[in-house]
Amino acid sequence: MKTLFITILFTPFFLFSQGPSFLVTDNNGTVWNSNDLLEQGTTIVVTFFSPSTTCWPSVNHIINTNIAYEKFNPCNDIFFIQVAQWGGEFTVSNFVEDFGNPEIPYVIGYYQGQTLTIEWMDWGLQWAYESWLLRTDGSYEYDIPYVWDLEQTTLVDLLLEEGFEDCDEHSVGDNDHFFPFCCTHCEAMGELVLQPEICIAPIYDLQGRVLKNKPRRGLYLQGSEKFFIK
Repeated sequence: MKTLFITILFTPFFLFSQGPSFLVTDNNGTVWNSNDLLEQGTTIVVTFFSPSTTCWPSVNHIINTNIAYEKFNPCNDIFFIQVAQWGGEFTVSNFVEDFGNPEIPYVIGYYQGQTLTIEWMDWGLQWAYESWLLRTDGSYEYDIPYVWDLEQTTLVDLLLEEGFEDCDEHSVGDNDHFFPFCCTHCEAMGELVLQPEICIAPIYDLQGRVLKNKPRRGLYLQGSEKFFIK
């Protein structure tokens, strides 16, 4: 009976655990809550790194994160964030500017990045350089392999396998893609259409990224108006 009671007591934890999460303030003072992003239908890529020039795997992680960011961020509902495991503002910002992309939000090591690193060790974080993928269904991929190798494209490949579009492949005049352009004479403003001759108002998330479709929930911008879907 005692064994049965213990099993029942601990079963809910494993069934309903939501996986790793974060509530952090980035280098620009913006607060990011992973649970809010996931609830809005946004997939998250988290890159941990050590801001040291002697840690070449961290350098490669930052470089490969930026490659994936430029390929997928403009036209997908995906959020990238970089977390320094240690280091002050000067050290971390210089590292990101030298090897990565300062447009990608990053968290200073002292003290939020260091605290988050310790918290995520409970979820399996082992190294100073790791990339994780948090899905909207609560599942996640940890320590995506070979992101530290510049000859590998595992992060890009994984995002393609997850169904995200390579934004580099969008081209003007191709009817297979929608056309995020705006003009004042179009009566079809605000409509997502495939005909290039009809202009549409681009849809943006709150980070200023162009979205291919209207989000399923949350805030978005279109034209000069703000919309909210519950």
